[in-house]
Amino acid sequence: MRKLTICLIAIFLLAACSEKESVDTPPSITFQTGSYTQDGEAVPLGGKLTFGITANGGSEPLTNIRIQRVAGGNVITEVDKGLFVKNEDYPYVVNAVKSDASEEVWRFMAMNSKRDSVVITRTVLLGEGVAYGPIRHFPSVKIGMQNNTEYPHFLCLSTGTTYSNEEVAGNEASIDLLAFVYQTSGIWSPTLNCPQYTTAPSYYPIVGSWTTRNSTLYDYNAVDNNLVSLDEFNAATNDSLLVASFKPQSSSGNCKFCFTGKIVPFKTQLGKYGLIRIIHADQVAEGYMELEIKIQE
Repeated sequence: MRKLTICLIAIFLLAACSEKESVDTPPSITFQTGSYTQDGEAVPLGGKLTFGITANGGSEPLTNIRIQRVAGGNVITEVDKGLFVKNEDYPYVVNAVKSDASEEVWRFMAMNSKRDSVVITRTVLLGEGVAYGPIRHFPSVKIGMQNNTEYPHFLCLSTGTTYSNEEVAGNEASIDLLAFVYQTSGIWSPTLNCPQYTTAPSYYPIVGSWTTRNSTLYDYNAVDNNLVSLDEFNAATNDSLLVASFKPQSSSGNCKFCFTGKIVPFKTQLGKYGLIRIIHADQVAEGYMELEIKIQE
């Protein structure tokens, strides 16, 4: 009987250890294979950077992906994405352009709900020459605010195409921008938004049912402080100003106070940088906005 008891205890302890090991699986993050920027690669100023990663929370849900660029002594948070993904891999692709720093170190971090984290890095060097590229220019695009019945509400920034509530079916994955008016700080604010932002379905309920909801980030600090001048905007014939104007550390999927005359730097889900000049912005829900857009090809 004593031997049997000892055996049972040993089996129980082994099972407990095995269970504990499965519970304590740490988060993981790896680089995807394919045509992505490689470690030690030399990329010219303005050249495209593309990183593909796959993150997993391990035995706990994955709750955060953070991507930082360390360049010229500065740490720039390019992505800080909250999520809740359980028991599966989460692929993510980030696009950027090479700065003038001689060396950039990119940090990719995954964290789970226990705040366990893991970091991998990739170094990118500055290559010779410059690689600024051509842009597309849409001189006038009109979109309606939430209660406007004259103009479409949804916009693809890459093509300048607008879609009404009826036309957007089947084109949801192309939509980067929508607009509405709301009261904030006692002011009726013309606002640029995107499908992924949490408030979008409040003004356009149809967005809540979309399978693909793109994220567009707007540099609100540049808007608030008028950091891009009209002369600079008008003179932009390649994407150098578009790239330089956007600062990820002061960006959001919601950009308020987009009054007439404001210039808004942005970055789309696909990693395309651009500028929007607000030609006209009403401050009523039945109104509209007229936009001039410059975006990377």
